[in-house]
Amino acid sequence: MKEFWTLAREMARYRGMLLIAFCAALLDAGTAFAGFGLLKVIASKTFVDDPEPMREVVRNLVTHPDKPAWLPDLTGLTTWVPAEVYPGFAFALVMIIPLTLFGSTMRFTHAALSFTVGLRSVMRIRQRAYFRMLHVPADQPDDIGAADRLSRLMSDTSRLGRGFSALMGRAVRDSMMGVVFLIWALIIDWKLTAIFLMALPVIGFTIRLFGKSVRRASKYSLQQYAEMIQAAQESMQSPAVVRVHGAEGYERRRFNAINRAVFNQEMKARTARALSSPVIELISLAGLIGVSLIAGWYVFGQQSVQPADVLWVLVALGIAGGSVKPIANLNNDLQEAAAAARRVVEIIDAPIEPNPRGAFKDPALGVELSRHHQSVVFENVAYRYPGADGLALRGVDLTLPFGSSAAVVGTNGSGKSTLLNLVPRLTQPTEGRVLIDGIDLATVRLRSLRDQMSMVTQQAVLFEGTIADNIAYGRRDTPRDEIIGAAKAAFAHEFITQLPEGYDTCLGEAGSGLSGGQRQRLCIARAVLRQPAILIMDEATSQIDAESEALIGQAIQALQAGRTTLTIAHRLSTVVDCNPIIVMNDGELIDQGTHEQLLERCGIYQTLVKNQLTR
Repeated sequence: MKEFWTLAREMARYRGMLLIAFCAALLDAGTAFAGFGLLKVIASKTFVDDPEPMREVVRNLVTHPDKPAWLPDLTGLTTWVPAEVYPGFAFALVMIIPLTLFGSTMRFTHAALSFTVGLRSVMRIRQRAYFRMLHVPADQPDDIGAADRLSRLMSDTSRLGRGFSALMGRAVRDSMMGVVFLIWALIIDWKLTAIFLMALPVIGFTIRLFGKSVRRASKYSLQQYAEMIQAAQESMQSPAVVRVHGAEGYERRRFNAINRAVFNQEMKARTARALSSPVIELISLAGLIGVSLIAGWYVFGQQSVQPADVLWVLVALGIAGGSVKPIANLNNDLQEAAAAARRVVEIIDAPIEPNPRGAFKDPALGVELSRHHQSVVFENVAYRYPGADGLALRGVDLTLPFGSSAAVVGTNGSGKSTLLNLVPRLTQPTEGRVLIDGIDLATVRLRSLRDQMSMVTQQAVLFEGTIADNIAYGRRDTPRDEIIGAAKAAFAHEFITQLPEGYDTCLGEAGSGLSGGQRQRLCIARAVLRQPAILIMDEATSQIDAESEALIGQAIQALQAGRTTLTIAHRLSTVVDCNPIIVMNDGELIDQGTHEQLLERCGIYQTLVKNQLTR
């Protein structure tokens, strides 16, 4: 439960609304208290052998010697009360109506504000969780998969919201009502009430027992729900692969097994929830019957108490006992929310990328990196992935002057991607430094670093929205003429204008409906629009047709002018004109130079070229 109460502190931001909601619940309970008292007066003064007119009852109340001194003189109100018995009785009953209306208004106020606070708090918690997901370090071990993160962000926070609403909602009002009527019972006869209170420890133990079962089942249900999302996501993302391999039956069985596991856990939680109310009601009823038996013995055997008092004690205790049921439901809701809270907190407590701030107030706290114009330097760089035994990079020394068009080549696992990920600070060196224009990247603000970079990856990444939105991704306020200019530079303008709505064409999921070459040209247009000082390429032409490769090659060649370009090369034919070509092997920089120089002296490069030429 600790994680739930940690997240529940978010509601303290809305303490004003919470205070109003609490006061409304208190007034609602007070109205019920007043209504119960009015009924007791009506019954005790009217339904007797010698009924007392209601006007006299009111006069005796407002002129009672023990009346608090701070109350004003209310004797004038007695003239509004009929003097005869029956009209006075009717008047008293009618007065219950405005009390009920007032109580209902307070009940609505409490419920509306409680739900508002719960929804706003969950909204903020989702924002915090999503922020963490966006800024988690790229090299952080991913113990939580993408589908599980999505489940925690959507499903778990919804359950958390239900817990907040239950905590501040009707259960609060019902609990106050139970306290009010318990006080009534204590005032009338504290001995009988004390007997009823002996059942409370048993009720508390039962509530806790069922709550543990609900929390345990909810925890496993949420885990299975995340697995179900993952299974559905995997099969839906690659329907062609599933169908061609005839794996529809396997995917159905896999999904059904997980779906059945979710059902079984939810059934366990349902059973515990369903059992808790009747069991607690039975315990409450047993306590009430015990009080009734003792009260009957007092009335009929000892004749030491008034029967009317016993009746009112039993009525008050019956209403107070009825409030235990919503408290049991509240505990079940909180236990479900606690299981969700633990999973949400794991997201919120995840580390984020270090980002020095305060560059404008105190340069020592973070450097605002000016536009790159001198060099990119790797200074004795080593890198170890978290949890790995060996180094992925070691002893890398490299200097690239501004305007260089460098290519990094090597076999799989040689450290190419690891090396280039250090430049936009997706990862940070375990040893050594990476410097741009002489400034250590560990000291700069991330925004000032990444604002002057573009990256085109092997996989074309497009997002929901129009073509124009995708080209201007991250720069949504860009004028349309600049977007068109970037598309022309990427040789994408022609095919865009042939689409039904041109630049306003809405793309399907991941750019479905476009060819691989068209999607890649949109990504290059996005890179062109940013006008980067440093361009990082991860073999942007490796998975497209020859015609698209030629167009993209021209676009890339134009894009490389006037900036430092770093290319991860899988096909050496695309980097023969780069200078320098950097050869990596087993995390080390083996050699660097032009294509001709490396062919003469670098055995690893010669092997790479030979393997590709003889395929």
